[in-house]
Amino acid sequence: MGLKRLVRTQNEESVEDLFAEASAHGIAFCKLKDLREPLCRDMLAYWNELRGDRVMPHRDEIDPVRFARYMPNLLMVQVDWEPFDLTYRLIGGDVVTAHGTNFRGQRVIESRSHTGRFNEVLHAFYTFVAEQKRPYAVRGTMEYVERGWVSVEGVYLPLTLDGARTDRILGAAVSKPLPRP
Repeated sequence: MGLKRLVRTQNEESVEDLFAEASAHGIAFCKLKDLREPLCRDMLAYWNELRGDRVMPHRDEIDPVRFARYMPNLLMVQVDWEPFDLTYRLIGGDVVTAHGTNFRGQRVIESRSHTGRFNEVLHAFYTFVAEQKRPYAVRGTMEYVERGWVSVEGVYLPLTLDGARTDRILGAAVSKPLPRP
């Protein structure tokens, strides 16, 4: 599955530009079973445990004590449906360090922690996770405005309030600086 499926826009040229931007950063989907980082594997297992036989767990079931050691690597995106919007609500310290800025409270589409138009790719990705109501994992490299190039692996887990639609996306990501050329 490619990133191209994620973006729904009326401007096809804009779509091509977005995928060129994502590709330039080396970001791609990876299979959930191929997650390497213990943080990502543990968070996925926790999400599945809470979910049981439902599509996704209720966001109030999340117990931060269960994964307190991972809090620095977590982020939470609020999903509003009417009108549709995505806002960063929780940003762990390691995520802030990796990005070089704290974008808590900012709309995803307006976040400028990444170079180029990568905020638009992230907006499209989070929209996709919200609509699909299932977890997705990514791996690759990306360039942050303040930190330069990093390798990253992350898993993004939808949560619900009403049992029917995604209200939050819990992200767990590990970013590691890459040597500067």
